[in-house]
Amino acid sequence: MSKSKKRSALLAAGLGSAVLLSVAANGAVAAPTPKPTAKAVVQTVAQKNAACAPTPGVTATTVNLAWIGPKTGAAANNFLGSSQAAQLRIDQQNAKGGVNGRKLVFKVYDDGSNPTTQISVANQAIQQDNVFGVTVQSSTVSAYPTFKQNNVPVTGFSNPPLQTDRNAFATTGVPAPAGLAATNYLDKLKSMGVTKLANINHASAGAALSGNNTSKLVPFVSGMSEVLRISDEPQGTHDATSTALRIKNSGANGAILVGYIEGGVSIAQAMKQQGIDLKGLSIVGLSDPTVLKTLNGALEGAIGTTYGTTPVGVNKPAIKTFAAGMRAAGLNPYSSAAPMGYLGSDLLIRGLKEAGQCPTRDSFVNNLRKVTNYDGGGLVPEKISFKPGLTPNGDPAKCTWFMTVKGTDLVPDKAATCGYKYVDTTTGKVVLG
Repeated sequence: MSKSKKRSALLAAGLGSAVLLSVAANGAVAAPTPKPTAKAVVQTVAQKNAACAPTPGVTATTVNLAWIGPKTGAAANNFLGSSQAAQLRIDQQNAKGGVNGRKLVFKVYDDGSNPTTQISVANQAIQQDNVFGVTVQSSTVSAYPTFKQNNVPVTGFSNPPLQTDRNAFATTGVPAPAGLAATNYLDKLKSMGVTKLANINHASAGAALSGNNTSKLVPFVSGMSEVLRISDEPQGTHDATSTALRIKNSGANGAILVGYIEGGVSIAQAMKQQGIDLKGLSIVGLSDPTVLKTLNGALEGAIGTTYGTTPVGVNKPAIKTFAAGMRAAGLNPYSSAAPMGYLGSDLLIRGLKEAGQCPTRDSFVNNLRKVTNYDGGGLVPEKISFKPGLTPNGDPAKCTWFMTVKGTDLVPDKAATCGYKYVDTTTGKVVLG
């Protein structure tokens, strides 16, 4: 290369370096910022969590949650599968990394179907085991004042405190307040030709509230009368022959049985043995077809429901996901209590997400109270609002998905029955729907 060409090349190189230095100095071109590795992201989340103020049941890496309900005692059979389904939903969330970088630690407490035991395990959960929030899947309600006093977030279904306790959230809509009753079951039975009703509930707070509301509603339903009212049917399996005879002697041609599935089935069997053939029979919570296989047609034509969820067998993605997850875990998806346990955990998870990076019990309750569109990912057949409505904690459900016993199958209706009326049973005025 000639001397002149070498000088030109060196000059060009020098100018190029100068230009690059100048551009870099002026910030016009910056080197690409390396993307953080997954480990770096985890460390960042952990650092944020570690900076949060202390709160009961929450660390930088974990949140303590719990299920409380009957594993033993009179109500145990009615809640089969609930705790396992609740654990399944927790496991699914942990497989996704938990909530805001925290794994969910889940513990199960047996309330023994006993009010005193429930208070005892609630205190253990709060004081000894440092639980942040609980799902209560039980007909026993004695621990709700303890949870309210400590502002512990509670999820559940059916029980009266879910109407009023600000820290308590109903997964499928609050139960109807005393003095208000829904026409859904009576409308269904009336369409089947029922004119004389036997209204029976088992001895639990939620069942009694439902039965009393129905009793007060009947006078406002044209062409129907209540000819038998039993408000204290024993819990669980019992000698149902005397109840069947009372139904027969009352002249009833239809019945609503609210409470424990096992007890309702035993009453239906006793009615068959006594030759009682009703035009319509509703057993609230009857959702598992396996109970039909040994009944020799005792429930043929009966109406069943879940406790507020879309029945397994309905062609919806959320139902398929739930049922597949249950079966993969070796669990029975048809149990009426199982989807309620699953939803109880799901709503605790939703509340933690609403509470943000540094969850407190106050932020959980305050932020979840603003939610108006909860449906458990589609497992609930309607949108649930936790804002004040007919009760301080929202409105009762407006949809029920009925099923009919046909042989050994429970066949869901093609769609949920929605938009039914809630009636003030003192005045007969429709207040919702």
